[in-house]
Amino acid sequence: MIRRAWLPLSIVALAAALRLWGLEQSLPFVNGRPDEREALARMAGFPSGDLNPHWFVYPNLFFWTIWLWDGAVLAVTRLWEPAADFATLLGSDLPRLILYGRILSALVGTATVALTYAVAARAAGRTAGALAALVVATNVLHVRDSHAMKSESFLALGTLAGVALLGRWASSRTRRDALAAGVTIGVTTAFKYTAILLLVPAWLLDVRARSGALLHRAVPSGMLIGLAATALGTFLVASPFLVLDYPNVVAEGRLYARAVYESRPHAHGPAPSTILSAVQWLRTRAFGYHVAVSLRRGCGFVLTVLVPFAVVTALRRGAPVLWTAAAYVVVHYLAIGASPVMLARYLTPIVPLLAILVAWFVVDLLGRIQAPALRAAATLAATVLLVAEPARASVLYDRIAAATDTRVLATRWMEANLPQGAVVARLGSFIFPIADPDLPAGATAAPLPWGDTNLDGYGVTHVVTHQHVLPFSQLVPQQWNAIAPRLRLLAEFSPYRGRPGGGFEREDAYYVPMWDGAAVVRPGPLVRVWAVEPAP
Repeated sequence: MIRRAWLPLSIVALAAALRLWGLEQSLPFVNGRPDEREALARMAGFPSGDLNPHWFVYPNLFFWTIWLWDGAVLAVTRLWEPAADFATLLGSDLPRLILYGRILSALVGTATVALTYAVAARAAGRTAGALAALVVATNVLHVRDSHAMKSESFLALGTLAGVALLGRWASSRTRRDALAAGVTIGVTTAFKYTAILLLVPAWLLDVRARSGALLHRAVPSGMLIGLAATALGTFLVASPFLVLDYPNVVAEGRLYARAVYESRPHAHGPAPSTILSAVQWLRTRAFGYHVAVSLRRGCGFVLTVLVPFAVVTALRRGAPVLWTAAAYVVVHYLAIGASPVMLARYLTPIVPLLAILVAWFVVDLLGRIQAPALRAAATLAATVLLVAEPARASVLYDRIAAATDTRVLATRWMEANLPQGAVVARLGSFIFPIADPDLPAGATAAPLPWGDTNLDGYGVTHVVTHQHVLPFSQLVPQQWNAIAPRLRLLAEFSPYRGRPGGGFEREDAYYVPMWDGAAVVRPGPLVRVWAVEPAP
C-alpha cells in the first residue's frame, strides 16, 4: 500500500510546495491582486450579522467561505498568542487576512491535484493518474491562480468533482448519483457562476443514454430535470441574497454581462456584410487568445498540441468520465472564447480536465508498445516533455512572487528618508490608484488631478512615479514633460534584471509575469521617487 502511495503523495507534496512558495507576494501592499482587497471589504458587515456582501461579482458562498476560514484561523491562533478578531483586522491588518485567504486557495489548489490523481487513476489507471496529477501540479496557470484569494482554485476543484460525478451518473443512471452531481454543481456555482455550464454536458449525457429519435431524446428526462433542480436549489441555498437582494443583483448583473460579453466600440462607417461582421466579431473575441496565451503559455507547448487530439479521441471512444470531461472542455472554451475579455484565468477551471484527457491519451497511445522497457522509457520521455516547460515557468513565477514588491521597497524607503509633512504626488495610475505605492505615516497624498502640472498649487514636495508595460502604470506624456525639469531623482526600484521583459496580461493589473519571467526579479512596476526643486 505504501509503495503504491509514495508517487501520488510526492506529487501532492510538490503541488503544495509550488503553491505555498511566494504566497506573501506583494504584501503588505494590498493591491497586488486588487480583487482581494475589494472582496474583504465586502465582508465588513458579516461579524455584526449582515451576511449580504452587497456585491455580486462573486456568489455569496465564496465570501462566506473566506470569512469562516479566516475566523477559524484566528481562533486557532489565539490558542498560543493574542489575536484581534476579523472585524478589527479589516481596519488594522488587511494583509494578514489576505494571506490567510491565499493559504486557503493554495490548499484548495493542492487538493485539486490529489483529486486529479484519483479521477484519472480510476478512469485510465495509476500511470495516467500520476501523469495527470503531475501535469496539474506543475501547471503555471494553476499555480498562479492558487496564489490568490480568488475563486479560480475553488472553481477548478468543483468542476473536476462535478465532471467525475456526472461521469458516474452516466454509468449508473441512479437517482443517488444524479443527486450527488446536482449538489456538487450547485455548490460549485455558488463559488463562481460559470459552473452552471456543467448542466450542458449533463444534458448531453442524458441524450446519449436514451434510445429513440434524437428530437425525443433531446427533451430532458425526469432524472435530468431532478439533477438540474437539485443544482439550482443548492446554488440558491448557498447564495440566498441573489434572491433576497434581487434588484441589486439585476443591476450589477447587467453591468457584469456588458463588461464580459459586450462588443468593444469600433469606428463608425457603413454596415459591413454578414461575413465581414462575423469575421470582425471573431477577431474581437478571445478564442485565439485562449489558445495562444492561456493554453500555450499557461500549460506548455506539448500539452497545447495534444489537447485537440485528446478531446476528439475522448469524444469518440472515451469512458463516461473522459467523455464528460471532453464535452465540458468544449463547452467551457466556447463560453470563455465568446467574450472579448482576454484573461488566462478563465481557462484555469478546466486545467485538471485537460491534464486528465492528455494523460489518458498519451498512456493509451504508448500502451500499444509491446516491449515493457521501451514503453516505460517512452512514458518517462513523454512525462518530461509535458512537464518540463510549465514546471520551469512555475519555479520562475514563485521566485519572482517571493521577492519584495517594488512598491513595498519604495514605501519603506520613503518611510526612512522623506521629511515629516512631505506632500507626495503619485503619478502613473489612470482613474483608479490600483498600482500607486502606499505612502508612509507622516506623508500626505497630494490631490493632483490626472494630467495637472500645478505642483506648487498643491504644495507638492515629492513625486512618486510608476511605469510598466501594463496600462495601469503609464505616465501622461504632456504632464510628465512639463514637470520633469523640476524633478531630482532620489531613488529607483526596478523589477527587472536588466532590460524590461516578461509576459503580462494587459487586462490584469498584476505585476508578476506568467511567462518569459527570466528578465524579472520581483513584482511591481518601475518606481521612482523624486524631489521637487523650486520653480525657476
